Amino acid sequence: MDKVYEILEAITDFFADYPWILIALIAHLTILGTVAYLILLERKVASWVQDRIGPNRVGPFGLLQPIADGMKFIFKEDYRPAGVDKILFTLAPGLMILVVIVSIAVLPWGGDLRVTRAYDVSKQVARGENPREAALNQVPSIATPLPRSDATGHPLNRTREALIENVDIVHNGPQTQALVTYQYSFQIAKLNIGVLFILGVLALAIYGVVLGGWASNNKYSFLGALRATAQMISYEIPMGLCVLVIAVMFGTLDLGEIVDNQAIYWFGWIPAWNCFCQPITFLMFLVCIHAEANRAPFDMAEAEQELVGGYHTEYSSMRFALFFLGEYAGMITTSAVCVALFFGGWHIPWLDKLIPELGGKVDPAHPAIVSSVWVCILRSLVFFGKTLGIIFIFLWTRWSLPRFRFDQLMMIAWRAMIPMSLGLMLVTAVVIYLLGGQRDNMRVGPKMAFALLGANIALLIGSMLLSRVIPAAPQTNRRLQIQGSRFARA
Repeated sequence: MDKVYEILEAITDFFADYPWILIALIAHLTILGTVAYLILLERKVASWVQDRIGPNRVGPFGLLQPIADGMKFIFKEDYRPAGVDKILFTLAPGLMILVVIVSIAVLPWGGDLRVTRAYDVSKQVARGENPREAALNQVPSIATPLPRSDATGHPLNRTREALIENVDIVHNGPQTQALVTYQYSFQIAKLNIGVLFILGVLALAIYGVVLGGWASNNKYSFLGALRATAQMISYEIPMGLCVLVIAVMFGTLDLGEIVDNQAIYWFGWIPAWNCFCQPITFLMFLVCIHAEANRAPFDMAEAEQELVGGYHTEYSSMRFALFFLGEYAGMITTSAVCVALFFGGWHIPWLDKLIPELGGKVDPAHPAIVSSVWVCILRSLVFFGKTLGIIFIFLWTRWSLPRFRFDQLMMIAWRAMIPMSLGLMLVTAVVIYLLGGQRDNMRVGPKMAFALLGANIALLIGSMLLSRVIPAAPQTNRRLQIQGSRFARA
């Protein structure tokens, strides 16, 4: 039994020294488990929309249906047609799921945790070493000392995952202890270009679609891959501009700082979330992530009525399943980014007023910093719950709206969303230029929020009026006269 306690203590100490490894394991296992049950949720939402029951035979309430589906895919024949490119045919589905697994690394799940740990540096002091340096050498590798601070005492440069705030040396007779206070983010990796990293990595998923369509040696699959490429090129532009609007507002691409700046209130009770001051930007970003995930009504790459099955027509068994797992995992990641950009991420509105510890009272200037790991866990659950809300919109949309024609898909992007996103970028920059000098810690105050909301409404009205005078798009689906047809018009 003592041996078991020693092993458990060693494991606990290891995760205490390297908490990002534990966060990475939990985050990846949670998302991959959620991917499996999103398939069940998809079918349940479909049955709700179509007024039927849905899966309810395998396990209580059908909860074991994803396991049954997974076993079916594992034991099905892994068929590979003749004439395919063997390497690329196998590489394509793996690439789809790989890029999504990498992209979740910078999602800010629960803010920053402040930790104070005691390190025994008696031996180092006896050898004549500096106790502070001896303590810093024992601090986890995720923590790095900050050499300088601004006039208010706040660090000027934040490290990749953590920062050291203070080191106190305590002498207790022959024993010397160093109390090191440091903090680390409740995320796998902290990048100051987090949003750009996620968008760049998720854009690589298109290679999985293109390689799958090309390697299949099937004309329908290749047409689906070409459609996905054109769709990605078109909708990456307005999505990037929507992200740029938020970056201009806060002066950063760090998702953690963007969430931190939304964890305040306007007039003491309205959450300072970007969806309230940038509603059109939010709606456009929502449409773009639908298109990027190849979800209905933008699922032109796999239109069954036109392309049999699209880019994955020739796939079977787990290769086929990996394509869909990558699609659902991409939905989770893009929904989490949407929550971080527009819904305050882990911010719990109004509840943090009743329980001040939830609002991060360690540092009033930075609500993300808390001293309790349970608060970080609760914040992570809130973030995950908001993400599931956005995912429900994905599922609801699929079973509510018909698929666009491909020319309509392109028309929406190039004639509507790209000009609109450019206009949003312009009006946001003007508002920030005129009112930005009155901001505190790069946050959006009530005055600026009203100005941004008014600019959104004015841009929407102006676009509706302008659409009445600009030339109409050419009709690509017009009726043609056919000589000798009994359906010809008189």
